[in-house]
Amino acid sequence: MMAVRNKVLFLFLVTAFLLVGSFSKVTQSFAADAIIPYSNIGTNEYNLPVNFDEPINLLASYNVWQNTTENFGPDGDDTSILLNVNKFVRLFTIDGLDNVGFLWEAVLGYGGIGVEDGTNLNGMIDPQTGMVAWIKPIPSWTACLEYWLYLPFGSNELSDNALSHAVTWLNNHQFFDGKLVVDWDLGYKIRGDQRKGGERNELGNSLFTNWVITYKHNPWINPNIHIDAETGGHGKNKETGETIDSYDRLQLGIGNSMKITDRLLFDFWYSYGVAGRNVPRTNAVYTRFVWNF
Repeated sequence: MMAVRNKVLFLFLVTAFLLVGSFSKVTQSFAADAIIPYSNIGTNEYNLPVNFDEPINLLASYNVWQNTTENFGPDGDDTSILLNVNKFVRLFTIDGLDNVGFLWEAVLGYGGIGVEDGTNLNGMIDPQTGMVAWIKPIPSWTACLEYWLYLPFGSNELSDNALSHAVTWLNNHQFFDGKLVVDWDLGYKIRGDQRKGGERNELGNSLFTNWVITYKHNPWINPNIHIDAETGGHGKNKETGETIDSYDRLQLGIGNSMKITDRLLFDFWYSYGVAGRNVPRTNAVYTRFVWNF
C-alpha cells in the first residue's frame, strides 16, 4: 500500500472535458463537439494496485484551456474555452477476491466559453460517475474494465442533455523496470437521445482510443507523448430528419509528469489536432493534479 501512496496511482474518467468549436451547429450541444474522450489521461493513469489493506482516497483536478481558431470542415466562430473538472476516487478491495481491485469515482466540473462575437457562457458541466475493476495478469501489466455514466444535470447551455454511457478497456504496461510506461485505452460511448431547445436529437455513438508513452527519468522530469483518436457516427434531428454529421479526429501531444511530493502529482501537456473531419482543430493545454489522502 505504501508503494501506491508514494506513486499516487489513479484512474481518470472518460471524456469529462466537453468542448465546442462552432456554435453554428445548432443541433449539437456543448458536449456533442467534445474533445476526444479520455484524452486527459496522464502517466501511470491505469497503473492501479491489487491486494492493498485499506481503501485509498484520491482527489484529482483536471484543467483544459482550448483556443479554437481552425476547423476540420465548415468554419465556425473562434472560441476560447476553460474547463475545471474535479473528481473524488475511492479504491477498495472485496474480501475473497484476491488480486482484484475496484474503484468508484464521481465528477463535478465547471466550464466557461468566450466567443469572438462577445458571447460568454459558463456553468456546471454534466456530473458523471463510474466503476472500474482490474487485475494484474503479470506484475508489469494492469488490465481494467470501466463503466461510465453521464448524467444530464449540468447547466443548460453546457449540458449534453442526454443520458449517455461508456464502456472502456484500460491498460498500463511497465517496460525496462518501469523506465518506459505505456498507458492506453479503447472505449465505446453510447449516447442517448438529446432533448435541447425544444428539439429531440438522436446522437451518434463513438469509438475512441488514447495512448500516453512516458520515459521515467527522475521525479521531476518524465517526458511523455500523447496520441488520441476518435470516430463518431452520424445522428439526426428526430423532428425534421436533418442529419447530424459524423466526425473523426486525431491529435498529438507532448508534455511532462512530475511528483511534487509523495502525495501530490502534477502533469501538463499541449495537444494539437493533426487530422479530422467535421470537428474543431484541437489547440489545447491540459493540466492534471492528483492528491492522495
